[in-house]
Amino acid sequence: MQSQPASAASATLLEDTAPIVEQLPVGIFRKDAEGRFTFVNARFCQLKDMPAERILGRTPAEIASDEARSLQVIESAVLGPDGTVIGSQGVLLEVPERNPEDEMLANERELLRALLDNSPDHIYFKDAQSRFIKTSTAQALEFGMATPEGLVGKSDFDVFSEDHARPAFEDEQEIIRTGLPMIGKVERETWIDGRPDTWALTTKMPLRNRAGQIVGTFGITKNISDLKEAERQIAEVHKQLVEASHLAGMARIATNVLHNVGNVLNSVNVSAALVLSRVRASKVPGLARAVQLMEDHADDLGAFLASDPKGKVLPGYLRQLASALVAEQNDAIEELAALGKNVEHIKEIIAAQQAYAGAFRLLEKVQIRKLVDDALRINAEALARRRMVVEKEIAPVPELLLDQGRILQILVNLISNAEQAMEGVADREPRLALRVELMPGQRLRICVADNGVGIATQTLPQVFVHGFTTKKTGHGFGLHSAVIAAHEMGGTLTAHSDGPGTGAAFTLELPIGTEGAETLGAG
Repeated sequence: MQSQPASAASATLLEDTAPIVEQLPVGIFRKDAEGRFTFVNARFCQLKDMPAERILGRTPAEIASDEARSLQVIESAVLGPDGTVIGSQGVLLEVPERNPEDEMLANERELLRALLDNSPDHIYFKDAQSRFIKTSTAQALEFGMATPEGLVGKSDFDVFSEDHARPAFEDEQEIIRTGLPMIGKVERETWIDGRPDTWALTTKMPLRNRAGQIVGTFGITKNISDLKEAERQIAEVHKQLVEASHLAGMARIATNVLHNVGNVLNSVNVSAALVLSRVRASKVPGLARAVQLMEDHADDLGAFLASDPKGKVLPGYLRQLASALVAEQNDAIEELAALGKNVEHIKEIIAAQQAYAGAFRLLEKVQIRKLVDDALRINAEALARRRMVVEKEIAPVPELLLDQGRILQILVNLISNAEQAMEGVADREPRLALRVELMPGQRLRICVADNGVGIATQTLPQVFVHGFTTKKTGHGFGLHSAVIAAHEMGGTLTAHSDGPGTGAAFTLELPIGTEGAETLGAG
C-alpha cells in the first residue's frame, strides 16, 4: 500500500486498516477534492496494470489506458467535519466476461419463464414419481394455488379423482419406462372438488437430464371443453337434420304414392260407376220376363210359340236379347279388367313404397333395374299426365349390396323434379332419361336428366342447400335430403345444367358391394 501525505487522522486510519485493505480481492482507492488519487491498494494497481507511483497524484483521466479487462467503479464522497466534500473513496471491481453459453442459457430461462407465466395452457414438469417440479401460472391458478410454487411436490392425485389421476399417472410411468411420447390424447378430467368434468387435449414427453437419462416427464394440456360441447351440439343438430331429411324424403315418397294412388282411384271410381250404370240398364230383366212367359205356357209351349202372337215373336226376341247380353258381358269384362288393372296398379305402388319404407340403413342385394322401375312406377301418373317420353339406358349390372330405401328416396325425388321441370315448356317433347352404369373403382352411377327449364349458373350451387327452392309451393327439403342420403351412403349427388332452357342432369354415384349383405340399422 502506498499513499501521499494526508491529515494525521487520515494517515492513522490508513495505517490501522492497511493489513486488511491489502488482503481484499477488490481494488480500493481514495481521491482528494481535485480527484487525484491519494491512496490505492495492491489489487487496484494489479487491475490497472501499473505501479502505485504512476497512479498517486494523478486523476483517472491521466492514467487511462486501453485495458483488456472490464472494470466497474463504485465510488462515494468523503465529507469533512463541516460537511463539505473533501474527496472520494471507492472500490474497483473486475467484471468477468460473460460466457456465450451462459448468456444463451439465461435467455432460454427468461423465455421459459415468459411462457410459463403467460400461456393459457397447462405446462408442467414432473419428476420420476409424477410429482410437479415446475408448472405454468395458469395451471397453478386452476388447481387452486396462488403461485406455481404451491404445486411443487404435489401430484394429479391431489387435484383429480382416481378416474383421471390413475390413468394419467400410468401414462407418465409408461413414458418414463419406454421413452416414447404421448401425443394429442383427449382426456376427460374429473375433479375431487366436485366441479363439472372438463375435457383436455394432452401431449407428454420424457424429461431427460444432461446425460440423456430420463428423470421425469413434461407436458402441455389444453382445455377443449368448449370444443367438445360444440362438437356435441353439432352432432345433435346433424342427427336432427338427418332425421328431418329422412322424414322429408319419406314424405316425398308418400306424397307421390298418395298422389298416384289418388289418380288411379279416380279411374277406379269411373270404371265402377260405368259398370253400375250398365248393370242398371242391363237386358237381364227382359230375359227374366221371357223365361216367365215360357214357364206360364210350359204345358202348351209348342202351340203357344206357333199360334199365339206373343209366342210367335218370342224366339226373335230371345235372339236379340242373347246378342245384347253377350255385348253387355263383353263390355263388363272389359271394364272390370280395366278396374282390376287399376287396383293392381294401386297395389304395386303401395307395395313399392312399403318395400322401402322400413329399409332405412339396410344393405341388401338389389336389382338396380327393378329399383329404377319402382321409382318410375311411383311417379307413373305424373309422368303420364305430362306425356313424358322415358328413355332408360341400364347397363348389365349384377345384384349389388345397396341401401335401396335411400336410393329409392333419391330417385323418386329426382324423377319428380324432372317431371316438374317441364312445367311451362311447350316447344319440345318432354323427355326423361335414366342411365345406369358401373364405374371404375366399384362405383355405381345413376343419372336422371330432363330437357326442361334448366338451372341458371348462379343458382346451380344452391340447389342442394336446405330451404332453397324455385317452386312456389316448394319447401326446399327434397334435394337437400337427397344429397344428405347420398353422403351417408358414402356417395355423391351432383347437378349440371348449361343454363335456362337447356334441361338439367342429376348424377348419383355410390360405392357398391356384391355379396354378404349387412344390416347397419333399421329405421
